[in-house]
Amino acid sequence: MFQPFGVCIAVEMVLFVFANNSSENSEITAILQRLETLEEDVSMLNQTLNSCPSECNEFSKSNTERREKRIIPQGQGSQVAFHAQLTHTIWNLGIHQTIRFDSVLLNEGNGYSTRSGVFVAPISGLYVFAWTISDKETHCMKYDVVKNSVVLTYHISDAANHPDWAVSSGTIVTRMNSGDRVWIRVSDFLTCSHTVYGTVYGTSLFVGYLLNGAVWTTVSPRHLRLPNTY
Repeated sequence: MFQPFGVCIAVEMVLFVFANNSSENSEITAILQRLETLEEDVSMLNQTLNSCPSECNEFSKSNTERREKRIIPQGQGSQVAFHAQLTHTIWNLGIHQTIRFDSVLLNEGNGYSTRSGVFVAPISGLYVFAWTISDKETHCMKYDVVKNSVVLTYHISDAANHPDWAVSSGTIVTRMNSGDRVWIRVSDFLTCSHTVYGTVYGTSLFVGYLLNGAVWTTVSPRHLRLPNTY
């Protein structure tokens, strides 16, 4: 492709010396051999430089593919929410028995089960749960809101000593991992009848939704500021 300027000058100088001083033939021969080796090295470098564009393109293409496959958290939550209510009154619940809200009005993400009365988080994130528990006159209900067998809060709906209804409501915010469970159960107090009053109008209900969770998506490299090396 090209001959280095310094190499050409060196060759001319050697030829000049060879013509004017034949007594130094052996040294000149050694120098010429070294110059020949240098020329071979330069030729190999030229070939490498000529092939570099195509190889660099392949490397760039490989980097692009890897960038496109990268995933980053978008900070937006998937649609996870449920709304369940009790359509009938449940009498004399047992200790630690789960309240199963049988009518599901909303179940985005399919996290809530009417069979078990338990919500299972489909993805990790920050969740909000709210509930209302109603009790009829002369009855009372003491209950826990539980996450993975750990009591998050304790409430009472107490109409045992007066002839009107008692209603208790609450809201909690908790961080959950995928697969964590939340439910409402009867507390371990024996002084109540543990009755939950339910109608089709939502007098007793259990709701929850994902406040914020991470979603992993594939992005184009033009949307990322990535380092030049990996």
